[in-house]
Amino acid sequence: MNATISIRLIIAVYKNTTFLKKVLDSVEQQSYRNFKVSIVEDGNSEVMKNFIESTHYSFPIFHYTQEDIGFRKNKILNKALRETTEDLCVFIDGDCILHANFLRAYAKNYNPSKVLFGKRTDLDEVTSKYILDTKTVVPPRLKMILNGSKRVEDSFEIKWFPSKQTITPYLLGCNMGIPLAILKKINGFDEDYELPGYGEDCDIEWRIRKAGYSFINLKFKAIQFHFYHERPDREDQLQISKKMYQQKMIKGEVFCKNGLLKSF
Repeated sequence: MNATISIRLIIAVYKNTTFLKKVLDSVEQQSYRNFKVSIVEDGNSEVMKNFIESTHYSFPIFHYTQEDIGFRKNKILNKALRETTEDLCVFIDGDCILHANFLRAYAKNYNPSKVLFGKRTDLDEVTSKYILDTKTVVPPRLKMILNGSKRVEDSFEIKWFPSKQTITPYLLGCNMGIPLAILKKINGFDEDYELPGYGEDCDIEWRIRKAGYSFINLKFKAIQFHFYHERPDREDQLQISKKMYQQKMIKGEVFCKNGLLKSF
């Protein structure tokens, strides 16, 4: 593994500092150390600001905010990317804690012409509460199994398991690594998407694929655990975003107009 590969870990958050504290604790335990952290907040909460300013970790943290006027995750992601210089951008959410070798898996499999991606284990409510109430960072598998966590099989690190390449990866915005050079080639995230649940990962996936880049599946390697929380019904919003997504695919524009650079 080349330890000179620089990583910018980009953590998307919105108000929940309790989850973020555990996420940052898991980042502190990473076996790979050549990284910096960007916390991208789709809002400007004073509580979040005070929390981040009071934290003490061994890695640099950069905090990006914007006015809280609706869902604009892609906009704040681009804001952070404009100031990013690292080789690889790894994206996670502020409710996902990381296995100690999470960043190591990304660094080990880094290729400037490929996009890396993993999956996640969805923790059940009881196990999530256990982690939040104790000093535990990585959840015990027995608790996950007994309490009904979903996709527990994805929590096992299998070093001999081959990193699969695929043309239909179905990227998750909470576990993907994209070389900065590729992000610039497609003009970053499309800020036209302003509704949650659709457009951030699937849109960037098809544009990357159409631009001619391939993907590497880090299943059983880039392991993360997603905290349990209630999910709002977003079906109506999903349909609106899906329609926009389909229209953009028909146009076939790899370099989005409303991204890192503005072309309108």
